[in-house]
Formats: sequence, structure tokens, C-alpha cells
Amino acid sequence: MRRVLIVVDLQNDFVAEEGALSSPAAREIVPFIRRKVQEALQTGDEVVFTLDTHLEDDAEFAKFPPHCLKDSWGHELIPELRELVSEETADQVYFVEKSRYSAFYKTELEDYLGLAEDSTRKPVDQVELVGVCTNICCYFTAEELANRDVPTRVYEKGVASFDQEAHRFALEQMRSVLGIEVV
Repeated sequence: MRRVLIVVDLQNDFVAEEGALSSPAAREIVPFIRRKVQEALQTGDEVVFTLDTHLEDDAEFAKFPPHCLKDSWGHELIPELRELVSEETADQVYFVEKSRYSAFYKTELEDYLGLAEDSTRKPVDQVELVGVCTNICCYFTAEELANRDVPTRVYEKGVASFDQEAHRFALEQMRSVLGIEVV
């Protein structure tokens, strides 16, 4: 069974106190996500880390302050997760740089998961999803998984948003509309 843990945007700009779009809620989920990544790597599962990636003139900056500029400190995976990636685990880890809310938009994620028509990889059997923000990048990535009929589990203790009302709404939409298992 091919199971993949997708960790959405656990980057300095979203998590570290001095990050451009950080929130206390994002910091609270770090220990849970760290444990999930460790478990996945120990059991031989794969881990995909998405990295929100922008250039200085990105259109998204009309909606949100500049963040996750490519090759900046804010763009980096948080140290608590970065230290879990080693030579021993490198073949289980895949990084996806994305410039929009969905981790599928103009990336190689569909091919990596074995979901593209011409993919040579075994199709993923199950995806587990954690990260930030529940109602933005997590939601739109989960929606893409649901549209591809991929059994998906979202860990409520592993997702967060700066907007608690939107966080709760997104989890309910994942559960009731997308058919995602929210545990």
C-alpha cells in the first residue's frame, strides 16, 4: 500500500513568530506534525513537503502581504521538520514548490503521486494531510485529491489557520462535501 503524508507549507513565514504570516495556531500544531512525519518515515511511507513559493511581483501579494519569497528565510521548511530529512530518509521525501493555493497547480505532484495518465509511478493508495492554512492551501489541495478520488485523511490536530471560524468551516466542508476523513 502506497501511503503519502502531505505536509502543507510548514515554512518559517507561516510558523515562526517573526514570519510574515505566522500565527500562534500554526506553532501549536508543530509537535503533532513532527510526530506524524517521524512515524511516516519510520514505517517506510513517503512524505511530501509543499513549499509556498513566490517571486517579488507575485499577484498573490494583492491579497496577502509578501511571504515565502523564493530562497529567503521565510521560504524555508521549519527547522523542526528540516532536521528529520537526512540521507537515510531522502528517498522517502519529496518537495513541491507551489505558487498557488493548490499543491497541484503547475507542479509535478500529480505525477509524483502516480495520478497523471503518463506517470510511471505506482498510484498512491491513501494520502494523509497536515499543515497550514486549513481553509486555504490545505483545503484546495484536499479538494484536488477528492476530485481524483484519492482516499484522504486530514488530521484536525495537524491543521491550523489564522482564522478559527474559517478553519472550522473548511474542516466541515472537507468532511461533508469532499468526503474526506477528518480525524
